[in-house]
Amino acid sequence: MMLGKIHGRVTTTGFSFEAEAKVKKLDYVAIKTPEGEWVTAYIDKITRYADRTIANCHVIGYRNPRGFLVVPNVPFAPETPVFSASEEQIRNTLGIPEDGLYIGIMDGYDIKVNLPVKQLVTKHLSILAKTGAGKSYMAGVLMEEFAEKKIPVVIMDPHGEYTSLGVANDEEKELKFAEKFGIEPKSYIDQIKRFTVEDGNLKLNTKLSAEELFQCLPIKISGTQKGLIYSAMRNLGGKDYSLTDMINEISTLPSQSKWNLISALEFLEKTRLFSKNPTSPTELVKPGQISIIDVKYARPEIQQTIVFKLAQELFAARKKNEVPGFFLVLEEAHTFCPERGFGEVSSSKIIRTIASEGRKFGLSMCVITQRPARVDKNVLSQCNTQVIMKVTNPNDLKAITDSAEGITSGMREEIRDLPVGSALVVGATEQPILSEIRVRRSKHGGEAVLPTVKSGPMKVRNTALPPRYSKEKITEEFKDAESVFQVNYPVWLLKGTVNGNNAEVYIDGLMGEVIYESHGSLKRTNGLQSLATLSSTERKIISSLLSMKYGTLEKVATSTRLMSNDCHRLLKNLMGKGLVTSDGYNFRPVRVKIPGDLLKLGFKESPEELDLEGKIVNFSVPRDTAQKIAGLFGVQVESAQMVYYPYWLLVYSNKKALVDGLTKKVDVEATKEVIGMIR
Repeated sequence: MMLGKIHGRVTTTGFSFEAEAKVKKLDYVAIKTPEGEWVTAYIDKITRYADRTIANCHVIGYRNPRGFLVVPNVPFAPETPVFSASEEQIRNTLGIPEDGLYIGIMDGYDIKVNLPVKQLVTKHLSILAKTGAGKSYMAGVLMEEFAEKKIPVVIMDPHGEYTSLGVANDEEKELKFAEKFGIEPKSYIDQIKRFTVEDGNLKLNTKLSAEELFQCLPIKISGTQKGLIYSAMRNLGGKDYSLTDMINEISTLPSQSKWNLISALEFLEKTRLFSKNPTSPTELVKPGQISIIDVKYARPEIQQTIVFKLAQELFAARKKNEVPGFFLVLEEAHTFCPERGFGEVSSSKIIRTIASEGRKFGLSMCVITQRPARVDKNVLSQCNTQVIMKVTNPNDLKAITDSAEGITSGMREEIRDLPVGSALVVGATEQPILSEIRVRRSKHGGEAVLPTVKSGPMKVRNTALPPRYSKEKITEEFKDAESVFQVNYPVWLLKGTVNGNNAEVYIDGLMGEVIYESHGSLKRTNGLQSLATLSSTERKIISSLLSMKYGTLEKVATSTRLMSNDCHRLLKNLMGKGLVTSDGYNFRPVRVKIPGDLLKLGFKESPEELDLEGKIVNFSVPRDTAQKIAGLFGVQVESAQMVYYPYWLLVYSNKKALVDGLTKKVDVEATKEVIGMIR
């Protein structure tokens, strides 16, 4: 079918035509060269005027006699007819295999999108989408295809979503599309194995090296405390020691620094995660087996410890050829390998290593995240294949376009407008493909559980601030709400000293701001997380300015004990970042709002060990970032504790809102931050 004729400016890689028929973005078109070769292009942009529609096209090329994709070296002539590309031409030009991992159908065409198996199992993959766009559904489709091809998989599952692979899909609204995609319901229960701390079949090796122990501990330890660990290990010698042995040995050492260290070791011991009979890599990686590491009931720092230790042992086992090549799936990747500006977590280093070296040893990785901008850019850039679903955040879009090749400006706009269930696949074939994701054979979501798992609500014991207002009181107060649910919001509690006096600071685990109660309302500082990404010397300058409110170069240099030249250079850097301003004489911090008596503010309640119900929101601000923020106020941090703040989620017919469980007031900032995470 003829669509129009080329006109205007023409290059070897692009052209425009005036549409004489209905066209849409990412449609494929065909143009014949004078030599008789049919060249494939796709519509990258459409502009409609009052009297005409202009389609801008990007040239893909054609296959030469050797099968290579080439682009014409001479531009098309004006008035050259433009036709709809046939499905056979599209399949041949894009290099879509007849067989592979079947993920869906090309949007607008009857062409199955099969991802080449070799491409995926020898390289890394990422699935990127905003909350609610269908990334976990897409990941489930991919896991079904791995199961069909008997490819071993290990899934790090922080939300317990993948156990539903063991239940055949019975959703009527999905199955009505089954015929369209050629899918029949199926359970993969014979191929999946679930590992959890609760079931006792997930254990980590209790004998840790000193470096491993440093990574696993829930606090940042000092040089003196590291020395205590080395001394204890030396005293234990080659003994097959446990954490209890370590605690007992350190308790005998003559140092006052041992008590916080012992407390941290006791925390690890109480998790029941470490054992002298650990889960071995050979149990996790078997041909055709999908191993689900279900850690939904573990606290975030324990999840990171599990990912760190298992990933390390699995990588070592694969390098020794003790296990077959396999796929490591990392859900919520931004919590396990955050961009360095957001701090380091225990699992960061090993994930970066696997991203850069894993493919050489047959260990491929699938990175899944709703926040691409918060994933370590070195990890994301190693993902040769990217499945991109709807993304609207400008920072996330930039992170995607920086890490993926072949995304044009038109495609960038398309990513913003992708409907739920559609994805742009980049890297698996020679050109990006827009695919409608097929329905699943198995059930989607974390609600369906395997027959061997106890059903019903499960309470999770965690440290939390007790709510002043119960569900009954909130329901009575907000009578128009259709339902009320508990939400446990992440908060860091930093304890330490300032000038010899005890101090504690609560830091928002999502926003990185200090929170406190003032006049019956929850308050937050403004602009602190941006300061946590600065160097220690820059933070020292900001901290000095915050304490003085403003100061001359001489005052700042004296306060920070810096040479005047160095201090002036750093102040200019901070001015360039928009964090400091100057009237030519005095320097002032900007974009930061902090009450002068912040360290005296807090909450009347003290954290307690409580059985939490409802939604537990994961931390996105790492511990070391929280410690840096507390350090801005001169706090010498001695401990960092994960605490949950009480909220009540109000559900109305057309909106949702979070009500503070301590103040009984709607929290607009928290609502904006977490509403997309709550299902």
